[in-house]
Amino acid sequence: MLKSDKLYNSTSSLITAVTLIVLGIFMIVGSSQLYSHVVYLFITVLLVLGVAQFIRYFFQKESNNEKKITFTRSFINLLFCFLLSSFPAIPLSFLPIFCAIYFIINGIIKFILYFIMRKEKANGRIKELVAGIIYIGCGIPFLFSPLKNLSYLLVFLGIYIILLGCTYFFDFIGSILPLRMKRKINRKLRFTMPVFIEMIIPYQVLNEINYFLDKEQYNKPFRYEEKKVEQEPDMEVFVHASKNGFNRLGHVDIWYNGKVISYGNYDDASTRFFTMIGDGVLFTAKKEDYIPFCISHSKKTLIGFGLRLTDAQKRNVERYLQSLFDQLQEWHSPYEVALQKNKRVSKRKFKDYASCLYMATNAQFYKFSEGKFKNYFVLGVNCCLLADSIIGKSGTDLLKMTGIITPGAYYEYLNREFKKKNSMVISRTIYNAESVNKKHGVKEIFKGFSK
Repeated sequence: MLKSDKLYNSTSSLITAVTLIVLGIFMIVGSSQLYSHVVYLFITVLLVLGVAQFIRYFFQKESNNEKKITFTRSFINLLFCFLLSSFPAIPLSFLPIFCAIYFIINGIIKFILYFIMRKEKANGRIKELVAGIIYIGCGIPFLFSPLKNLSYLLVFLGIYIILLGCTYFFDFIGSILPLRMKRKINRKLRFTMPVFIEMIIPYQVLNEINYFLDKEQYNKPFRYEEKKVEQEPDMEVFVHASKNGFNRLGHVDIWYNGKVISYGNYDDASTRFFTMIGDGVLFTAKKEDYIPFCISHSKKTLIGFGLRLTDAQKRNVERYLQSLFDQLQEWHSPYEVALQKNKRVSKRKFKDYASCLYMATNAQFYKFSEGKFKNYFVLGVNCCLLADSIIGKSGTDLLKMTGIITPGAYYEYLNREFKKKNSMVISRTIYNAESVNKKHGVKEIFKGFSK
């Protein structure tokens, strides 16, 4: 990585931090008066855009289709301008109502987590219950009295934005400190972007990668692998991205000591509540088999972040993994069960993910006999929480996050850590059909399996 890139990244963190902190202070000091000015500024912008597009519709020489689009945009902008001007309470109350819904949804998620963890008598369930009560308690007043509580909400959001700015400021400090000094700093808390923003990050990253791979739009060679040091990583964190269905939200798993470790809701027979809840299943597989499978079967692109660990950190990881595997008992996919009864069973009858994964990689599956990972919940006890338990709670202290942990949050943080000069993230690799085909022969591996 060039020195200019490192300087840009550290400067960018500092500018972002200062901007967020100043914005947060303005929200606290300006309160509802500042917010009302922003709303009326937005109405003015809609008016100007609508009039400009209306004039363009009559005087600009365009095709009939383009003129229709211009007229439609003008009509929509002017309509919204009229509605917001006629009913000013609507835009003023929109932010409190939106935040109220967001708080209440988070509260419901925390309650679900509490009941899941209570069933298994897992540690930390009281914290989830308290968090749920706080979320619901904050959300209800904003929902039923949005304008009355607008000032309080803006103060709350201002404090949140300031804390988010402080996170970026600590990132800036971390980018200029030597690695030895950074390891002495124990970061206990990290504020991230709202969940609804983080959830779409993997999909956005995939679109960016595809954009740069388009030869008509990008005529420079694409770098699939970037290294800060000529050293093989001790651990690699994979962030998955896809354009298909729920895979758009991403997935996270870890490679360590020759094995990929992944956690998810892989037993279709146990799924409930719209497949959001089910038995927690952990599997291990070889990296050289697993990555081609993800690309060919699930149509995914993987972004791998390589981590450099000290000997002490490796021992912490291995100690935690041992305690994790002590909670496991072997589980078999439907295809394995059928194969034990009939060696000639047809592979084509089994379309579930676990069976397909076993056919392609010979993965080993396990279920938890106890602990908080026994039951999977997509918005709480998920793949990211397991990764965080290995990375963040095993002594490495790389990731400490609050709230709902998403693949987008992992990508956003690891990507910024990679851009820093002194950090544990030493490499970034993109695994897709083109790059893996050159290294592992993905087409040859799945030539027979895909039929």
